[in-house]
Amino acid sequence: MTVERMVMELFQQQAARWPDRPAVVGDGGRLTYAELEGATARVAHALAGHGAGTDQPVAVLTGRGTGQLVALLGVLRSGAPYVCLDVEQPEHRLTAQLADSGARILLTDRPAPGFGGTVLRPDALPPAPAVRPRPPEPADLACLVYTSGSTGTPKGVAVTHGALANYARHVVSLLDCADRPRSFASVTSLATDLGNTAVFPALISGGCVHLVPAEVVLDPDSFARYARTHGIDHLKITPSHLAALLSYQDADVLPREALLLGGEALPWELVDRVRAQGRCRIINHYGPTETTVGSLTYEVGPAEAARRAGATVPIGRPVRATEVRVVDARLERVPDGTAGELLISGAGLARGYWRAPEQTARRFVTLDDGTRAYRTGDRVRRLDDGSVEFLGRLDQQLKIRGHRVEPGEVEAALRGHPAVARAAVTPVRDGMGQQVLAAFVVPAPAAAPSVRELRVHLSGLLPPHMVPTSVEVVSALPFTLSGKLDRRALAHRVHRTATPAEHR
Repeated sequence: MTVERMVMELFQQQAARWPDRPAVVGDGGRLTYAELEGATARVAHALAGHGAGTDQPVAVLTGRGTGQLVALLGVLRSGAPYVCLDVEQPEHRLTAQLADSGARILLTDRPAPGFGGTVLRPDALPPAPAVRPRPPEPADLACLVYTSGSTGTPKGVAVTHGALANYARHVVSLLDCADRPRSFASVTSLATDLGNTAVFPALISGGCVHLVPAEVVLDPDSFARYARTHGIDHLKITPSHLAALLSYQDADVLPREALLLGGEALPWELVDRVRAQGRCRIINHYGPTETTVGSLTYEVGPAEAARRAGATVPIGRPVRATEVRVVDARLERVPDGTAGELLISGAGLARGYWRAPEQTARRFVTLDDGTRAYRTGDRVRRLDDGSVEFLGRLDQQLKIRGHRVEPGEVEAALRGHPAVARAAVTPVRDGMGQQVLAAFVVPAPAAAPSVRELRVHLSGLLPPHMVPTSVEVVSALPFTLSGKLDRRALAHRVHRTATPAEHR
């Protein structure tokens, strides 16, 4: 693999080399490399005919499955960046993302009311002639990935082809699958970047990506049967998702070779459970969307117990062509062992936030030596062996079931209800020790919103993982002596005053 080649070129090389090898399995059946390559060519040709091109986002709104992957790859092949929208998201949120992206073309397998641009069905496109669009440059935009925003509006992270290719190559090297293709399981929505750990490394190495159906992903018995039937070599999954599967099943849910865990802090207790049930490699994988999926990795050794220093597994060392720094409030390096903010620079850095120069300037900074870096907002320290340990967030951003959540966005949605005067959202631990959201609402004068009414309101605006597990109507919110919202008092109130059933 040469540095100059981007993911679609590398995929096409594999298609020419292994045309009859399975490339993707999912709802919609199985496609070989030749079939997937031909299908993406049809999409790319149709998009080119409608004016798609460099840095002109094309939206994809389809069900999870092989058709969705065809659409995404077809957009990449056309030279345009894709915006993958999750059909499970509320219509209000999808409409906002479409509007923010500025997409003029929508690839979808369902009605698209309110969209004023060109609508194409990926499965109803004419055959494509032998056309080869201009290969993308590393700086060209590959995709927009929308994340939760503190202002109440999702923000699009602009990921380049160079960043995506750098990450995919790293995973192939990490898993040693360049010359021995393996099967990868994708168990998260392709609208997030978690799934990219499976999709692109598989396709640039001649492997097969399994887009495991949503109903299988969430059911331990079904997932175990799927893993037994298909034989999964590599699995990327969040710790909380894996913990739920292991609560009901044994080693049948574990991959044959490598387990990559990311999206949340990895507890040592979960590592112990995996070790007791299987012999696969365990790799902790850390990285914000702004630095393209994963920026640091840490492989847990077979005799790690004696080296444990914290409650969670270290996030490790930088991936290829990546540099990390631990800095103070002035963005100056701190000594090893001292806590500070994690800064990430290098080939995985996103271009910034789409159409949001002020937000981009706040988080993507230029350091004194001219290096451009992303301020993660994560509090870390560098350990004696050179790896990095995660200590928590500097702000209030959270991870809920592997998804990044800004409490401010949930609070903004609550305040949008006419019967709500003030709202606060804070993380708490549920009965299984997993982090969930609790919401507190102060009603508007002469208003009396019900909990059910508020939950229905939120469900129409936010994805399921952002709807608080508990909602409580209160007369006032607590504050500290410095005038800040006392989130610790709110969390204590959840455990002291009510059961989850009473909150709901």
